[in-house]
Amino acid sequence: MRSSIRLAKDEALHLALFLGRVIGWDERAAARIVTRGGVVGIYAPLPMDVLALIVLPLAASAEATEGETPEIDATVSAGRMRDIIADVSRLAPVTDLVIPDSVTGSPSLALLPPQSRWLPGERGMAGDLAPMVDSAVAAFRAHVPVSGSLHATLLAESAWDAPGWGGLPMRALHAARLLGFISHPGARIESGTVSGWKRLVTPGGQVFVRTQSGARLSLVPTPR
Repeated sequence: MRSSIRLAKDEALHLALFLGRVIGWDERAAARIVTRGGVVGIYAPLPMDVLALIVLPLAASAEATEGETPEIDATVSAGRMRDIIADVSRLAPVTDLVIPDSVTGSPSLALLPPQSRWLPGERGMAGDLAPMVDSAVAAFRAHVPVSGSLHATLLAESAWDAPGWGGLPMRALHAARLLGFISHPGARIESGTVSGWKRLVTPGGQVFVRTQSGARLSLVPTPR
C-alpha cells in the first residue's frame, strides 16, 4: 500500500505553491517529506545553498486512532508531487495525497537541520526585511548587468554571502523573499542559530543555511 499524507484544502494549496516555486528554479528538484507528531515537513534545496522548509498540519482521519499513522521519511520528485496535487481548484476539503516513488535527491537533503534547541536571535517584522533584500538585488543588477561570466559569479558570491539581518547571509534572505515567506509586511520573523546552522523563521516557512565552510553546490549569479 502506497503511503499518503492527508491535508486540508488550504494546506494542499500552500504545498502546491511552494513546490511550484521550487521547480521554477529546477524542474528536476527533489523534496524530502517527513511526518512526525501530526505534522508534515517538506524540505527542498534551493540555489545558493539554501534549504527551505514548510510545516503543515496533517488532517486527522475519522477512523484513525493514536499510533496507527506510520511516520514517513521519503525523498521524492518535487514536480511529481506537484502533479499529484494536480488541479488544486478541484481539491476536496480534505485530500489524501499519495507519496510518489523515491528518487535520489540533492546531497543537501541527506543531512537535515537538527531538531535540538536553537538559540534565538533577532526578532522583527517582514516589512523591515523585504526592502533590504530588494535594495541588494537592485544593487547587484546595477553592478552585474550580464550574468554567466566568472566575474559575475565571483561578485554574486560576495554579494550573497554578505551578512544581512539576524546574522543570516543575504542569500538566505533573498531566498525567503523569492519564496514569498516575507511578502506580508506585518508577519513576525526571527532568526536562530545552532551548531553548524542558521535559520530564518517566518509564518510561511523557514530557510536554513550551513555555517561551515565548504564547496558550493549551486549558485545563481543573477537573482530574479
